[in-house]
Amino acid sequence: MSSSRLEGTDLDTLLDDGIRYDRSGVGARARACFLEITERAHERPDLAAEAWWRLANVQRLQSQWDDAIASARAGAELARTHGLRDTEADALNVEAVVWATRGDVQRAWSLFERMLELATRPLTRANALQNLGGLAAEERRFDEAERLFGASRDAYREADDLRGEACSLLNIGRLQAERGDPALAKQTLEAAVRHSRTSGDMEMHAAALLNLGSALRALGDHASAEERITTAYGQFTIADNARQRVWCLLQLAAIASERGEPEAARVCLTHGRQIAEQNELPRELRLIDEQLAALPG
Repeated sequence: MSSSRLEGTDLDTLLDDGIRYDRSGVGARARACFLEITERAHERPDLAAEAWWRLANVQRLQSQWDDAIASARAGAELARTHGLRDTEADALNVEAVVWATRGDVQRAWSLFERMLELATRPLTRANALQNLGGLAAEERRFDEAERLFGASRDAYREADDLRGEACSLLNIGRLQAERGDPALAKQTLEAAVRHSRTSGDMEMHAAALLNLGSALRALGDHASAEERITTAYGQFTIADNARQRVWCLLQLAAIASERGEPEAARVCLTHGRQIAEQNELPRELRLIDEQLAALPG
């Protein structure tokens, strides 16, 4: 969709269209809508500030790290100039997630805490709590993560946000799996799959399928796990989400190894390594190399 075709379109309509395209995994169309709004910032600075951080999120999902940070900061600055506290917090959220993905947990944590200071809406606060919980879980501070995820889910309910509840269920299920209870995680993640499908967010739905597949793998149900992870991989490929594609391949490689198929595992890991190298994913590269080193031969 060319910028010329969008000229003259009502900005509220453009923003709604961009959000719809983004949640449907059509990143190119979402990007065009958000860019058109930022170019007409003088008409509606409030919408332009939101469009900047939404554009940054599209760029983040496509591993365009520098562009994502620049767009998020542009959105934060515009929001700050016009006293839009929650929009500034949303922009900080995207930048923080980029830093977390790049391995700079301290900088990400600081930005998420700043989000909490700025937030006036339950939804904005819920997003900050959700991401702080994710960082705590990655550092295996499970009690703190559980507290943060629970507070986040309460805030999403207060905001009547079904998509946010799906995100909370996804992260709670992931935490239950990390704590060694795949049976409980399976139940929670099945609910996350249902909620995300109802919300219409296809990438969230794919993430829920990926994590449900991981729980099923831990329960020894390799066929069901492979089916869900392969479906998720297809959706992440459509959305051009490199990081999640790598996580799918890591899980598929683990399934192959557990089935006694080391060569199939090697194919998955080699492909995943190519994607991780192209998209500068240091954590994923480390995990792939660990799995490759553990393969026989």
